[in-house]
Amino acid sequence: MLSIGKSGGLLVLTAMISLLMIAMGIWQLSRADEKRLLLLEWQQRHDLELSLSDALAIEAPFGYQLAVNGHFLAGGDIWLDNQIEGGRAGYRLVRPLQTRHGLLAVDSGWWPAPPSRQQLPSVAPLPAAAQLTGHIVRPYAPPLALGEVLFDPSHPVVAALAPSLLAQIWGEPVLPFVLKMDAEQGGWQPVVMGPERHTGYAVQWFAMTLAVWVAAAWYYWRQHDEA
Repeated sequence: MLSIGKSGGLLVLTAMISLLMIAMGIWQLSRADEKRLLLLEWQQRHDLELSLSDALAIEAPFGYQLAVNGHFLAGGDIWLDNQIEGGRAGYRLVRPLQTRHGLLAVDSGWWPAPPSRQQLPSVAPLPAAAQLTGHIVRPYAPPLALGEVLFDPSHPVVAALAPSLLAQIWGEPVLPFVLKMDAEQGGWQPVVMGPERHTGYAVQWFAMTLAVWVAAAWYYWRQHDEA
């Protein structure tokens, strides 16, 4: 039989664990809602075209098509690391386009990674002047950030596309979104994990909370019965 002190301590521990799991479940539900909004945003906007000036007048123009003119800055190519396509590791090539409204990061597409991490894909230079049509997307941010990594111009690989980071690399302010050139290919969506996955995780957290209390109730009932 447990003493009153030990019994109370176990009850407090059970309650604390339950609160933590409930909080995790609620967080997963909020993430599911966010993903639903992102998918709805994409469905409603991806066929509508804006000019760059119109896009900059909107607080969050993500999902719209964008038609833009400009010229690419020579030597500004960078490679976004850890990008998976069809189960293969690779990079996304990001190029700086100078427009009359500022510097725009252009995601030019995915390239398979060479056998060695010391190598980068070989690509042909683009004509300086460009007239592009793509989709406005949020700057890529990895799910887990392991701290700041120093940029090496001789091996121009980055883990994220934060405008502040790109501004440091390219030497001038960068517009707060990315122009993605291949968004219509392969059924691309603005989320990696769909809302149904987050809902499923929430259900698991709530189910574990119930299981903890069922186990605690059974344990206390056994102790009381033995007493």
